[in-house]
Amino acid sequence: MSDTKNSAEADRNVDQIRDILFGGQMRDYERRFVELDQRLATDMARLQEAQGEQIKRLERRLDEQFEKLAQQLRKEIQDRTSAVDDLESRVQQAARTARSEINAGMDALQGELAATDERLRSALAELEAALARRAGEIDTALAKSSGDLRAEKVGREDLAALMTEVALRLKGHFDLPGSK
Repeated sequence: MSDTKNSAEADRNVDQIRDILFGGQMRDYERRFVELDQRLATDMARLQEAQGEQIKRLERRLDEQFEKLAQQLRKEIQDRTSAVDDLESRVQQAARTARSEINAGMDALQGELAATDERLRSALAELEAALARRAGEIDTALAKSSGDLRAEKVGREDLAALMTEVALRLKGHFDLPGSK
């Protein structure tokens, strides 16, 4: 325990010697540290306040810019919606016009088709009548030609008898009456 006392006394003595040697400088350093600490605290407070002001200004500018962008976006949406509506109405009008033109064309084609059908039916009827007349004329001419041929032709039996006679004469087996 005496070593501890001696050691504590020696430490106190060293502290006294240190205070004597460096005491004024230490107090000066401590005072400077306190002043520096106060100055740093005030500078820090001013910086924080300035930074807070800058952040507020920046937030206001950002809010203004966001509001401008939002307005532009709303206007763009309105413009595009209006353009889409306009385009939609134009497409509907074009569809109606095209539909009416197609219907008119179809009606015209149906009229032309009916007229053409009527003309073709009439021409077909005329052709049938002409064909019937011509067939009648041909039948008459054929009947006349057949009658003429029958009148002028040699009958089968007559021809056969004639051929038989020629054959017999050629063989010399046929004698004519009155030639002996």
